[in-house]
Formats: sequence, structure tokens, C-alpha cells
Amino acid sequence: MKNEKKPGSDQGTDFVEITMVVNGQPVVIKAVEQQPLHVARQKALEETKNLAQPPENWEIKNEGGELLDPDKKLGEFGFGKEVTLFLSLKAGVAGG
Repeated sequence: MKNEKKPGSDQGTDFVEITMVVNGQPVVIKAVEQQPLHVARQKALEETKNLAQPPENWEIKNEGGELLDPDKKLGEFGFGKEVTLFLSLKAGVAGG
């Protein structure tokens, strides 16, 4: 069988395992480093059924509370293999 993974031989696609915490609810998204961050945001919102607001109303922050650019590719952030990010509605957009 050829599907066995050898440690350290990541040829081709590099994946990032992102734990997205959406309103306190964590969901794990596997994303490709070449994808923009907003693709992972969209997946996380779908998984957690947070579809009342458009995705662009959600801010993405890292554990340090820094705002991340959703149009940058995942690989540009240098997250490594795993990262925890936080999604929250932008101020003034709260549902009502």
C-alpha cells in the first residue's frame, strides 16, 4: 500500500490543522497552506452553523489577540502544523 505516511516526507501539499473557536465553540479545520485564511473561516462557520451573518462580518484573531488578514494565505502566517484561532463578530454587528 502506498498511503503510509513517512514522518518528515511531506511532499506536495502541506496541511495546517486549525482549531477555530467560534463564539467559544471549537471546531477543527484541516486546510491547505496555499488557501487564503477566509476559506478556513467559511468552513468553521458552516461546521458551527453560524450562518446568520456573512463571513466578512467575522474577525479572525490569533491567541495573542492580533487581527489576522483573511485574504493572506495560511502559509504566509507561519502557523506550522497546528494553530488555534478565534472567530468573533466585529463590533457593532452583533445579531439582534
